[in-house]
Amino acid sequence: MQKQQLMAIVGALALALSTTAWAGERTVNLKVDGMSCAMCAPAARKALEKVSGVKSAKVEGDRATVVAGEQVQNADLVKAIAGAGFSVTGVN
Repeated sequence: MQKQQLMAIVGALALALSTTAWAGERTVNLKVDGMSCAMCAPAARKALEKVSGVKSAKVEGDRATVVAGEQVQNADLVKAIAGAGFSVTGVN
């Protein structure tokens, strides 16, 4: 009986934590300037993914789409892009 109770508690806790994390997501779109070669987009993506709280980043052309927790500030994303050698000219 104790094992079943423990599993029920662990399951409920996992569900509560995953729901909370999902509810706090937002999507940020960035316009990135300075990317001129095939290695630029992967470098920008990796820089964004290193920001704590970023769940995913996709970079195509001069656009980056980032899914991040609500605690992630736009300034953190801009700083990551700058650290990779690019600049952000638009955020929405």
